[in-house]
Amino acid sequence: MMKKVIKLTVLLSSLFMFTTVNAATADKNTGVKVTKALADSAKRSLLGEKGKFPIQVEAGYEVTNITANINNVVFEYKMPSDSQNTPLNDFMENVRLGLNSQFCDKPDVVNVLKTYDIRFIFRFQFSDDRNIPTTLSIKEICELD
Repeated sequence: MMKKVIKLTVLLSSLFMFTTVNAATADKNTGVKVTKALADSAKRSLLGEKGKFPIQVEAGYEVTNITANINNVVFEYKMPSDSQNTPLNDFMENVRLGLNSQFCDKPDVVNVLKTYDIRFIFRFQFSDDRNIPTTLSIKEICELD
């Protein structure tokens, strides 16, 4: 379980290399550009320059795509188990804790994500054909008001 979280944390850590964006000049177009840059950075980090989805992860699941949708970075996964036998809440709590330890002590990252209201959507497709989305915002990750 922790290997999954560490891989995801490493993947997302590359997302925040753009934090020189000036959050004081927030507008919708800039937010869309920042979100797209986050998704593109995550893809490059995971796939390299010429890799393609889907990609099998050591833990047994596949990352099938990473996209940007207005102010959402969307991570899509294909899980090798059915939805009833996967402790998704535990997985997401470990993801949240990993992201918390990586980013919540970086006020510039927190400020950019809050200013543009950028959220991370994780879509899980299970072997029983159930699709379950889960969303994390920086407020949830860092437990902010």
